Amino acid sequence: MAPSDSSAPDACQPASPHEALLALRARAEQRRHLVTQAGEQYAPSDVQRLLQELQVHQIELEMQYEELLVAQAEASTARAQYTDLYDFAPVGYCTLSAVGTIEQLNLCASRQLGSVRQRLVGRRFALFVAPPDRLDFGQFLTRVLSTDVTLSTQLTLQREDGTPFYAQLEGLRAAGPDGPQCRLALVDMTARRQASEALAASEARFRKLFSDSNDAVVLLQGHQFVDCNEAAVRLLGCRSKAEVVGQPAWAHAPDVQPGGQRTIDLFRETTTDALRNGSRRCEALMHKATGEQMWIEAVLTPIELGGNTPMVHILWRDITQARAAREELRQSQERLQMALAASDSGVWVWEIAGHELHWDARAQTIFGLPYRPGPVSFEALRGAVHPQDQPAVAEGLRRALAQQAPFDLEHRIVWPDGSVRFVATQGKAVADAAGQPLRLVGIVRDVTPRREAENALRREKEFTESLLENTVDGILAIDRAQRITAWNAEAARYFGQEAAAVLGRPLFEVMHFLDEQARTNVARALAGDHISRTHQPFHSRPGYFDVFLIPLKDDSQDLPSGVLVLIRDITERDRLAEEATQLRLRRQQEVLAAVLATQEAERKRIAEALHNGLGQVLYATKLSLEHPASAALAHREPLKLLEEAIRTTRTISFELTPGVLEDFGLRTALETLVKRMAPTGLPVGLHLRGLERRLPAPVEIAVYRVVQELLNNVMKHAHASETEVHVAREHGRLYVSVEDNGRGFDPASLTTQPLAGIGLSGVRNRVALLGGELGLASRLGRGTIVSFELNL
Repeated sequence: MAPSDSSAPDACQPASPHEALLALRARAEQRRHLVTQAGEQYAPSDVQRLLQELQVHQIELEMQYEELLVAQAEASTARAQYTDLYDFAPVGYCTLSAVGTIEQLNLCASRQLGSVRQRLVGRRFALFVAPPDRLDFGQFLTRVLSTDVTLSTQLTLQREDGTPFYAQLEGLRAAGPDGPQCRLALVDMTARRQASEALAASEARFRKLFSDSNDAVVLLQGHQFVDCNEAAVRLLGCRSKAEVVGQPAWAHAPDVQPGGQRTIDLFRETTTDALRNGSRRCEALMHKATGEQMWIEAVLTPIELGGNTPMVHILWRDITQARAAREELRQSQERLQMALAASDSGVWVWEIAGHELHWDARAQTIFGLPYRPGPVSFEALRGAVHPQDQPAVAEGLRRALAQQAPFDLEHRIVWPDGSVRFVATQGKAVADAAGQPLRLVGIVRDVTPRREAENALRREKEFTESLLENTVDGILAIDRAQRITAWNAEAARYFGQEAAAVLGRPLFEVMHFLDEQARTNVARALAGDHISRTHQPFHSRPGYFDVFLIPLKDDSQDLPSGVLVLIRDITERDRLAEEATQLRLRRQQEVLAAVLATQEAERKRIAEALHNGLGQVLYATKLSLEHPASAALAHREPLKLLEEAIRTTRTISFELTPGVLEDFGLRTALETLVKRMAPTGLPVGLHLRGLERRLPAPVEIAVYRVVQELLNNVMKHAHASETEVHVAREHGRLYVSVEDNGRGFDPASLTTQPLAGIGLSGVRNRVALLGGELGLASRLGRGTIVSFELNL
């Protein structure tokens, strides 16, 4: 009777894959013991029942083995996910021993400490703490190891190269295999601390700028001045800041401005606009403490303080004299406008002292701007100048100011919509009594139509000349009298005569070798027909060309005014086409030969496996059945031989069509392949990454077969003691490489040895069919690396 089977489906399952593997191995040993028992103590019916039970046990073992493979794959996936979360976290994590030695850290922590993990593990973390903070770090580590709560501190750390950075450390005690450990999180606080220091420095600079500025500055909160500098006190003619601070904003101004607007309304309007838009500039009439009136230009800028009542920074400038000058200029402009009423020119004046530009409506229209009264910055005119013309314009204005001489400039401007216009500007500099320039006065005219016509003519001429001289075709033209009117450099190369020697001469006098058919074609082209002649031989040198005769028609005439002749050398094109055809045929023949050779090699390998493996075992079984050594061995020897035949058949079947590849994917198939190679004695290191999701079936089959073939080559030819296989999927590409430390070879020998390289040829063809290219690197005595990449 067979022993009871403990692997029944309702039996208790092991707690872990390792325990399941041990139980599976114990059952396999038990069944092996049943197989090895003497057969004479059993009747034939018992032997038959024993065989059936063994087959059932074998199926159960295979099912349990597949379940173990699935559990192993799930465990590997979970571990890979945890490793990714730990390694690629945006915060540095490390584990310290009780004495502060780094036992483990992630990639972020290694980048923060400025080295790789292999060099950091085992080193004391205190080495990366700035010397002044090392005592604080030691105390912090002691506190963490003595409590169960998370502690935090901020220290100055330094990278391996000595670069300092400011970090926040959060530590938590954890139990380790050798005692308590410290789980440490590192957050780089350098940018935040630098921002705080920069803010403090900015506040100090603002305070110094406020106090020491030569411009009058006041701070307004609500309706009252809360602070001012000494320049503001002097501007208002006061004796101290006490006469300004605490006063309402309109205290030093009349109730009504010259335009009729109330000062308090002007204040409210400008303050509201400044708070809404971020800044506001205005002019107002104010008076000093002595009662003297003055015009002030005020620039209001809000300051965000976080309170309910915003603060406004106000910059005052005395523009009394500038305003008087502007008034004088306005009157002068009116006179100029009357004088230029019938002119199509615009007038502009540049006040050098205030860097202000005054221009009339026509000048603004010429610059593509809607009319806006009042002065603008001179940058409005300077910025409108085309960037390529700005150096010449700046030099002309500089020379006019230095020499106080008239200037006459013609340049391009760019309108706000991006269109380019041409303007002509004339003017002169106006100086004061001391000879210092006060302003530039000029007129501007739009000369775009004239310049566009000139540029169009020039471009047409340049384009025609460039087309004639740089085309790869020979070009010539004739008029109705068949005289040559154009002859480019390529035509001169074709016919050995320069343009100066042929222009104006009759075509058939220059090309006396042309036949009657050519004369007929020229006559037809002059009558209006398009003529094409292909594959014509050259007269002066070997080769062939195509010729096209194109009538040149004029709308004012019924017949063409001439003929344009295009001559195209097709000698090289024909040669390249022929070479491409031959190369394509050779490649097709090479691929076909490689495919046939690979097929024959695979068939030969299968035939050898069947003959030397399965055939020999079956023949031995036949002999054992015909001539048993003894009655005791009558059943045992045939059973052993049949089991060997079954294993051989499964091996051949697995190599032909590995079912594990179709069922579990490339990762499991490669792992199984490496395990099956273990009895060969060749250590194979398998490195897989990114294969959690299945690849397309053709890619998985091709990669599996390539790796299988390369490993077979290593076992047969490399004499290697170690082999590494890498398969990784990253960013939509699959990277595969097989590396060994064997004897290597000279890659050039693959092209000189007639029977070498058949396996590699099959591999190369498989990779090429998937759109990849095989890479081969090998040196004698230094091993071999075979690699390729595929787009997924």
